[in-house]
Amino acid sequence: MSTKTPSGKTPSGKTPSGKSPSGKSPSRKHSVIKRKVTRKHLRQHEVERVDKIVTLIPKFIKFYNKFTKDELLALKYYKGAGSFFQTELLTNEKKPREIHFPFPIFQEQSFRRDVYSYGNTIYPMLKSFDIKDTPTYIENNYRARLNILNTLDSIYNKPECPKLSGDEILFRGMELPASWKKYKEGDSFTFKNFISTTADRNIAERFSGHDSLFILQGMKDIPFLYMPQNKFMDTTPIDYTKEMNKLMPYHDLSEYTLPRHLEFKIDKIEDGFISPQQARGWSNKSNKNRLNYKKLDQLLSKKGIIEKPNVDKSKNKDNKDSKDNENNRQTIIEKALFPHLKIFYCTFTQWKPREPLVYEDIIKGAKYVLDIGALNTWSNKNDDF
Repeated sequence: MSTKTPSGKTPSGKTPSGKSPSGKSPSRKHSVIKRKVTRKHLRQHEVERVDKIVTLIPKFIKFYNKFTKDELLALKYYKGAGSFFQTELLTNEKKPREIHFPFPIFQEQSFRRDVYSYGNTIYPMLKSFDIKDTPTYIENNYRARLNILNTLDSIYNKPECPKLSGDEILFRGMELPASWKKYKEGDSFTFKNFISTTADRNIAERFSGHDSLFILQGMKDIPFLYMPQNKFMDTTPIDYTKEMNKLMPYHDLSEYTLPRHLEFKIDKIEDGFISPQQARGWSNKSNKNRLNYKKLDQLLSKKGIIEKPNVDKSKNKDNKDSKDNENNRQTIIEKALFPHLKIFYCTFTQWKPREPLVYEDIIKGAKYVLDIGALNTWSNKNDDF
């Protein structure tokens, strides 16, 4: 028998029926609170991402273990500077094409590490950069890099190269080229370059420059490569894949590297927001534009949405105006708190034919541009030649 207080409640604060004073049972009250505070939906994105990659790793270890030295070199080169080089080269919209020289010293050093003990026969290294060596320097550098990109291209043609099922949703964050800003819903476009995509939206947003996010789907039977988070320097496929097994799921980019010349149709374009994980590390370049609580309060006041003190919200919970006011308040806070992002929902249409990259075609009619900034890096280099 329970002991009742004069109010009819038990010492625990419950009524004889087992309900709390609010009229809700403890289990129901717990469920209501749990729904409000849970982060399971956020964890689920991570679980799904890791589940995809842990399934891919064994397949690619088996595939990469059979690589030739050329193919392994192409895989290593793409990771890092090689990816940026091929993007700038293959998406160059300037007429005539600009050939910049020299490469920054850090790119030179990275390339030398990639080809160490193997690639010196196809890439005669310069010990320093002298302007009179320009023709030789440009030809050696560009020929070598184009050869490697052609090898990368050929990997996608291998019958055993893993292929997408068509059910995947992949993300690519990027700053829109000038010519792409005219695209609208229903238009088609082609990625002329090899493209890094990811199963993790947060990663794509990190590389978006707070500009645009592409959501890609429908790529059934398109071959792809898994690109490890780290740039391994191993010179044999077996050693390389051993390192892949040591990768940690927390920091993986979940990168699917797709072949060049994929065409997509734009189904929908909408304005969206950067995810919370990325917004936390985001800040405006100008200090005066950074959001703080005072500015947020001023913004709400300007919009006519002010939190009135000493008002019992519970008495107005069924009041439509009160609910609308709360929704408007949260919408304003959302827009102020999270950077905006242009989102393109795209469906794959075709893999266009691609021809080998030919040095003579690349430089034909090109304009040579001396990169002063890159040249200056050579005078500050740490010799590791």
